[in-house]
Amino acid sequence: QVLWKAIESIIPDVRERTITSMIGSPLTHERFLRRSNGTYGSSTEDYLKDGSTPIEKLVLCGDGVFPGIGVPAVALSGASAANAIVSPYEQWRCLDELKVQNLI
Repeated sequence: QVLWKAIESIIPDVRERTITSMIGSPLTHERFLRRSNGTYGSSTEDYLKDGSTPIEKLVLCGDGVFPGIGVPAVALSGASAANAIVSPYEQWRCLDELKVQNLI
């Protein structure tokens, strides 16, 4: 309820606009995400310094990779993983090509 009230302070009709709402608890995280004791992310000493693995072209990203938990941090780890596989220049070139083809 506290979270709903906080969101409603910015979006008053958020409950009416919500299509699906699922409540999770640490037990939910432990069961479905296989998180020990339902924790979020890894403890800071357990973070992978980068997403590198011994498997060629397999790079990890997510809340267990530096910089850690939260949407911005996980997005950054995803961008870092992408940059480890394909250079940012190549990514831009591919995006430009998709725009020319009106695919994005």
